[in-house]
Amino acid sequence: MNSQRLLRHSDQQPLKIAVTRPSGQETALMTELKAAGAEPYHIPLLAIEELEETPVDRSTLLDLDHYSKVICVSPVTANLFLDRLDQYWPQPPAKTLWVTPGAGTAAILDDYGLPVVYPEQGDNSEAMLTLPALTEVAGEKILLCKGEGGRPLLKSTLEERGAQVKELFFYKRVCPPILSAERELLQSEYFDVILISSLDALNHLVQLAGAEPGLFNTLLLVSSPRLRQEARALGFKKIVQAKGAGGQWQQAALESIASQR
Repeated sequence: MNSQRLLRHSDQQPLKIAVTRPSGQETALMTELKAAGAEPYHIPLLAIEELEETPVDRSTLLDLDHYSKVICVSPVTANLFLDRLDQYWPQPPAKTLWVTPGAGTAAILDDYGLPVVYPEQGDNSEAMLTLPALTEVAGEKILLCKGEGGRPLLKSTLEERGAQVKELFFYKRVCPPILSAERELLQSEYFDVILISSLDALNHLVQLAGAEPGLFNTLLLVSSPRLRQEARALGFKKIVQAKGAGGQWQQAALESIASQR
């Protein structure tokens, strides 16, 4: 990417961006944004806590070959799943197809040697549900690997299409503390853009920063139609929706934002 693409059009100053991903998941995006001329600042609005494996979880993993498809919804999920897969399946089931929302998660599974498909355009649940692999699924058993909570869209839509869907939870999302200086930055319209890629992060943003006018006047870049709707309901006035949470979609949306500021 050209190093000038994330400069504000009006004054050619770096676009100030709040990256809210959990600690440890922000590095690649921060590097890409800096290389593109932006000034990213990491304020994690989520923390990930791995869940202990239960006997039911273990039984589900031992029955992995009963599922025609396994969906991993994020890189965190994929990495945690593979850690457990190693314990029970030295040789993964040969007939299982793996599905992810984007290229980043797919690369983790592909590197492990698993056959994986993902949408070329967008990397959210809506895009995943357009994949041929998830369109005609009547009578199939599908394993949905994810964190606690999250969107119900995948499960409900696949069940409407006739699939039997089993959820396997690997982690929970918690609200981390933030520094008072970080809270003040969020409240003061210091940032040109705040990146939000989950409902939990959006709710934690309001919880941590409070209902300050400066917060609600800051532009939010969200990664799905549902987040756009929820942000509007909370009172945010400026919302842009990217095609997904992947770096390429985030940067494409940020380029458009920079050209208009």
